[in-house]
Amino acid sequence: MNVPLARTPDGPAPVLLVGDEATVLDCLRRPLPPRFRVLTAVGGARALEVLGSEPVAAVVSELGMPEMDGATLLSRVHALHPDVVRVVLTGRSDARTAVAAVNEARVHRFLTRPCPVPVLAAELDGALAQHRALVAEREARASLLGRVVEALAETLSVAQPAASGRALRVARTVAELAAVLQVETWELEATALLSQLGAVGVPASVLAKLDAGRPLTEDESAAVGRVPAISRDLVGRIPGLDGIGLAIGWHLARYDGGGSAPGVPRGEDLPLPARVLRLAVDFDAGMAQRPSVQATIDALRTDPGAYDPRVLAALVACHDVPGSGVPSPEVDVADLAPGMVVDDDVRTTDGVLLVSRGTRVTDTLVRRIADFAERDRVGRRIRVQPG
Repeated sequence: MNVPLARTPDGPAPVLLVGDEATVLDCLRRPLPPRFRVLTAVGGARALEVLGSEPVAAVVSELGMPEMDGATLLSRVHALHPDVVRVVLTGRSDARTAVAAVNEARVHRFLTRPCPVPVLAAELDGALAQHRALVAEREARASLLGRVVEALAETLSVAQPAASGRALRVARTVAELAAVLQVETWELEATALLSQLGAVGVPASVLAKLDAGRPLTEDESAAVGRVPAISRDLVGRIPGLDGIGLAIGWHLARYDGGGSAPGVPRGEDLPLPARVLRLAVDFDAGMAQRPSVQATIDALRTDPGAYDPRVLAALVACHDVPGSGVPSPEVDVADLAPGMVVDDDVRTTDGVLLVSRGTRVTDTLVRRIADFAERDRVGRRIRVQPG
């Protein structure tokens, strides 16, 4: 689970000093001004533990440490916490280790010891300014990608309501799993929402059969089978979403690797979004074929090698609650409100799917349903879940 980003303007900026002697770290920590909240860690392993539990803006590490040297530590920090700015502090003239720190860990500064307190404080100020810039850039990029995902999901809802409804239902299951697993939800939900993009070319009649759990012909099965690869290719072309594209392409892979093509990862090497998406998709398909949540989960349990055991346990935990299976309430079209979730397909009087179950109500959707209701094209009672 990613630790919340350090927020430097609201209080003392959190920085982490790392070395192999507690007394030396204490001597560095005490004279630093109170605008810094200074954490210390003896050794690289302890430093990684601190970074996994505390928001930190900058790390200052010695190079020469036993077990895990500073270059290795800072390379790990760069990989796991790219927004944390890295500074090297050493009294040694080990050129090879210094080069490794610069090239592999992409350090912000390289300082030699003894380092006067004003110099260290000034370098920390510079590191914190870089941290704020990195955070701002990442948040802007995440905001842009979020709008891209929303636009693609909205386009799918217009072009293929059935596929959109499936994606939304799967995304809701994914969000529930993420909450139990205590992992960030954005990448997982984006993977679910975009997993059905490739269905834009599948006939609506085929998607309706798939949603209802009815058998498909060989050609229809082939068309549905191409959806993950098409979705992967469409999403993978978008800068910043390539990882999501890979997860979509791999989400049919079994956790135990059985039947996978060469090069497809297995077990913990399979990206978590792919593992979560596989179970959520199979759960949604099972719910279309079986009479209850419990029956669907029991069926999934008969093939444990297909799923990450931890994710399967999370699904069980999601549905082990009182009231499961209680029908959702119906509301009049006039009482529809943004944020509600449509819990049953809304079809026109001539049987055309207008809104698929699992769709979250928006202002645009309220107006669309109201327009059809005013023309007596749909019924006025809609089954929903509260937002």
